[in-house]
Amino acid sequence: MTNAETELASYFAKYEPATAKFGKALRAKLRARLPGLFEIVYVYEGQNALVISYSPTERGYEAVCSISVYPRLVKLGFGRGAELSKSDPNKLLQGQGKMARYVELNSVADFDRAEIESLIADAVKLAKLRLDPNAKGAVIIKAEEQKQRARRATKAARPARRAKVRQSKKT
Repeated sequence: MTNAETELASYFAKYEPATAKFGKALRAKLRARLPGLFEIVYVYEGQNALVISYSPTERGYEAVCSISVYPRLVKLGFGRGAELSKSDPNKLLQGQGKMARYVELNSVADFDRAEIESLIADAVKLAKLRLDPNAKGAVIIKAEEQKQRARRATKAARPARRAKVRQSKKT
């Protein structure tokens, strides 16, 4: 197991066994469905969420889709879901964001539904990707980077200390 794989396994271990198993199974299916894409891992501790984005670049915001694992549910997200919703005859996509939409999944079998495959295929087409079945994608852990960014934001939000202004008495 690589260092990134070990770290990812530790994030899954924080969930109930059934939820972790479900998340890992969806990850395996997405890796098979989207070969060669980067798996970019984010941890949102405030929401108790683990998000894995599947992107052609090392930037998560360019992801074709993602899985979000929460304690009680798992979502399949689409970064350009608002555009996909036009070709979603079954109205599976949820969310009100300007860009992203998601589908809540209750089981691994939900992922295998034809409507879900159609959404994934449309997302790949929208991203203008040519997937190489022999390509291997890398796992990129962004969790530590997120913590550092949060610390910088907190530090920047603090009010600056005022320098003491000395007033001289005029005589």
